[in-house]
Amino acid sequence: PEKLVIGRFGQFAHGTRFVTSSANHDMSGFSTFPFTNFMLSPETTREEIAAMFTTPGSKGDTIIGNDVWTGMEAVIMPGVTIGDGAIIAARSVVVADVPAYTIMGGNPAKPLKQRFDDATIAALAEIRWWDWPTAMIESRLDAIRSADIEQLKRAAG
Repeated sequence: PEKLVIGRFGQFAHGTRFVTSSANHDMSGFSTFPFTNFMLSPETTREEIAAMFTTPGSKGDTIIGNDVWTGMEAVIMPGVTIGDGAIIAARSVVVADVPAYTIMGGNPAKPLKQRFDDATIAALAEIRWWDWPTAMIESRLDAIRSADIEQLKRAAG
């Protein structure tokens, strides 16, 4: 019932996994075993099947921003939002939202460093190069690949 929304220009290394809320088990009772999964019959309705995937405490949609890079075997837990330009280190477990242009690592993942200063991050959020037409991106790759925000601003102009 929840969504996994992935922005443009994402890079997902081998083994990256996204866990959605409906993969979790109901923890409100004494047992977490999914008994109802094994009680399906030809008479089971669509609504009853949908209810099986509704667990208390659902975290909702998982949102991955634009130009996000996840390292090998990173795990993204339900309901997390990862901001544009973020980097997730290999084998990290992301359990909370990740600010734009932040490098996260560990289990649970913690901020390791911000990639750019606040003014540059604000400018990148305004420029949104990933929304440009393909031909414009291709003709301005030098500016996009650089770390010169003034060059990128001129390219956006």
